[in-house]
Amino acid sequence: MNKDSGKAIRTYLTKMSKIIKQNATKSHLTQSRSSYAIVKTIKKLDSQDFPDQLITARDLESDSLEKVSYYVDLALKTFQNIRGPLLNNEQQANFIFALSQTYENLGNYGAALTNYKMALELSRTLQNQSMEGQIKYRMARIYSERGDWQQAQDFLSESISVLESTGNYIDAALAKIEIAKIAYRRGAYREAKESFEKALEAADGISDIRSRAIVSNHLGIIRRMEGDYHLAYIHFQEALIEFQSIQDHQGTAESMNSLGLVHLKRKEYDQAIDYFEKSLQLCQVIGNFPLLAFVYSNKAEFYSTIGDYPMTANMCTRALEYLVRLKNPIGIAKINMTFGRIFWKSGDLKTADAFYEQSMTLYDEFCIPLGLANCYREYGQMLAETDRADKSAEFYSKAREIYKKLHIQMLESEAEKKVARINSKKEKTPLEQLA
Repeated sequence: MNKDSGKAIRTYLTKMSKIIKQNATKSHLTQSRSSYAIVKTIKKLDSQDFPDQLITARDLESDSLEKVSYYVDLALKTFQNIRGPLLNNEQQANFIFALSQTYENLGNYGAALTNYKMALELSRTLQNQSMEGQIKYRMARIYSERGDWQQAQDFLSESISVLESTGNYIDAALAKIEIAKIAYRRGAYREAKESFEKALEAADGISDIRSRAIVSNHLGIIRRMEGDYHLAYIHFQEALIEFQSIQDHQGTAESMNSLGLVHLKRKEYDQAIDYFEKSLQLCQVIGNFPLLAFVYSNKAEFYSTIGDYPMTANMCTRALEYLVRLKNPIGIAKINMTFGRIFWKSGDLKTADAFYEQSMTLYDEFCIPLGLANCYREYGQMLAETDRADKSAEFYSKAREIYKKLHIQMLESEAEKKVARINSKKEKTPLEQLA
């Protein structure tokens, strides 16, 4: 790369590093798969004047995310302005691929997809099958997050074939895990378990501890969704131990967050908040904004469960600050549902209705059946407990239908039983009701 032509890009990347330089660490964290390890890839283009440390973040003040995103955008625009005759195809591909990964890690999936598509075309021009397979795998993850499961599965199938043909069995194993994740998101838990077993075999075949840990974590999620909290806890503990053994800090944070949820479901509140706090601290160290937002969301669930609604609102607000900037509709749907509960409990039913409706719309639009069923059920409960039992039956019925498709047993609450009794009486004739 021409030294002058690369100067502006290096300047932006250096500034991005300086934003969090005071908190960057030279310990083993810098050797992990940091959310902001963009410099590692971009250094291949020109090794001069780059900071030695990878980009990590501890300081997550309110404007930190905007600053990081801002300099990433500037780096991209500068690259686009000079890309023509100054960079060859391989340099372009490496640079765009690196920026795409950063956009994905920031949670800006729209920008990530746009740039992945550009990198994909360049990889095909270069006939770089290894890069092509990795890009398709990453694009598939985004399609899956957005609920476009068929597109995701198509990309994953192509990715696995390409990655295995180039000897990249580690990423191929991760792609197989992603296929299993799509299955359980659709509610096909049996199919998901079978896919995870195949992924586990692939991980064992290449002795990849990280892939094994990821499988254990997701098997735990399935067990938690099925209500088997004991087995879920065992899977999450296995994942945590394996992630810690290889110093995978993102995986460790995810497992701690999952363990917090299991303890919350088991009403073990001290253990739940302890794991949430540990996960939150680790997220702040590695700068994983999307996971940070979901930990705040789960802390909101914790405070809601124990009836502390002011703290629930506080955690929701913190989560929403990140989720809106990350443009994460699924996370926003969950927070809207929690806000609905807050306003329900405070007696502002009109505002509660609006938040629940927004949540249901997002869950439906992005094809998240379990989230939609949970929202239907909670909204139905609110209606039943606020003298609107005639309307609640519709939402209980919708929730029950989805649970049935997902093979999830729905234990009826007292509110649901009451609504069922009222509807049963309505269906009877006056004489039958007197009998």
